[in-house]
Amino acid sequence: MNLLSTPDISVFVAIVSGLLSFFSPCVLPLIPGFIGIVLGGDKKFQRLIGFFVGFSFMFTLLGAFSSFLGSFLVKFGGIIEKIIGIAIIIFGILYMLEIQLFKGKSLNIWKFKGSGLLGGLILGLAIGFVWIPCSSPVLASILLIAAQKSLLKGMILLFVYSLGISVPFLTIGTLVARILTRGFGTPSWEKWMKFIGGGFIILMGLLVILGKMKV
Repeated sequence: MNLLSTPDISVFVAIVSGLLSFFSPCVLPLIPGFIGIVLGGDKKFQRLIGFFVGFSFMFTLLGAFSSFLGSFLVKFGGIIEKIIGIAIIIFGILYMLEIQLFKGKSLNIWKFKGSGLLGGLILGLAIGFVWIPCSSPVLASILLIAAQKSLLKGMILLFVYSLGISVPFLTIGTLVARILTRGFGTPSWEKWMKFIGGGFIILMGLLVILGKMKV
């Protein structure tokens, strides 16, 4: 089946999942600082390219790894499909409850200020790792979907997922972060985001169980 054919909505799911990860409350306040490092000072273009390559590479690699592991489970067919669907639904509930699967690590991004292509590459990889704990239920869900795909499709899905994060991050990230973090901690947008995002993840799980997201 063609990756972009109508019955396969995985690409749409991947881009929306990336956007959900972009709006993770624990990362959003840090975006202006990240962008200040990526786009500030000298060698900004080289650093920007390096950042995008490093950030996208890390998630694409995760997609390849997930698909590789999933290839060993193909023989179990429908049983694995149901287990994956139930797991994704659980991740949706965890997202609503704002439960992270991993603990984040602190990152001193200022040491990358003024760096070039290599520094941007390392920064992209580092920021990707920072994002993993905050978006862990969303990321885990898209990885489970990638596990049902071929190696190439799994890599493409996670690359698209990374675009859903990096494109708004590098374009409107600062503006969005400043608007949404003004009076940060109030339940207004965070409450809506966690229920909309959690509902979307649960819907993903149901689609997997019903066999609507096959390879």
